[in-house]
Amino acid sequence: MYQVIIKPPAEREFVKLPNDLKKKVYEEFKQLSINPFEHPQVKKIKDTKFGYRLRHGRWRILFALFQKERRIEIVDIFLKKGKEDYNKRIKLLR
Repeated sequence: MYQVIIKPPAEREFVKLPNDLKKKVYEEFKQLSINPFEHPQVKKIKDTKFGYRLRHGRWRILFALFQKERRIEIVDIFLKKGKEDYNKRIKLLR
């Protein structure tokens, strides 16, 4: 099992989510902790060493995956509006 750590920027966004979406995102976190590679909506973000994204509808959860330490750090949660959304946040994963 992987340890899931929610970084402060992601935690601030998580708190703002509507309650029904909060529950669904929390379930996604639990599923990630079991095995992030089996989740069908997880993709590696190119040009990053540890960066991945999880898609939940139009919402994106950016996280860094450290396999040796078996740790996942959730760095941001956002509503995707365009490709530039990733470009703004890619620095969080480096």
